[in-house]
Amino acid sequence: MPRLETLEMTIETGKRGLDRAPAYAINGHQLDFNEISGGNGSRETMRLVGSPQSFPHSLTLTGPDDGFWDIEKIEASFHVSDGGPYTVRLGAVTLDRETCLNLWYDRPPQLLDV
Repeated sequence: MPRLETLEMTIETGKRGLDRAPAYAINGHQLDFNEISGGNGSRETMRLVGSPQSFPHSLTLTGPDDGFWDIEKIEASFHVSDGGPYTVRLGAVTLDRETCLNLWYDRPPQLLDV
């Protein structure tokens, strides 16, 4: 399992925004993002950077403390210790107090053209 050096995300919020700064959890430990720019209100876009410096057995985006957070789409880039960065794109989801979103996806296999 590679060590996750940095996680960079762009999140487009839907109709219902988030009422606090977003956070993520790695291996069950909640962390704040190191950098946040943009907005997390209704129909806003934010850019987030986290530097967990850890081996992620689990990596999730946490939901709001109260209410709901509608996410239209997420683009997450993983900078890992065993190679260059890779990016995954996720579609619409609604998070709440009891719902979190899995963010950890292994690097896709390298394709070779023969």
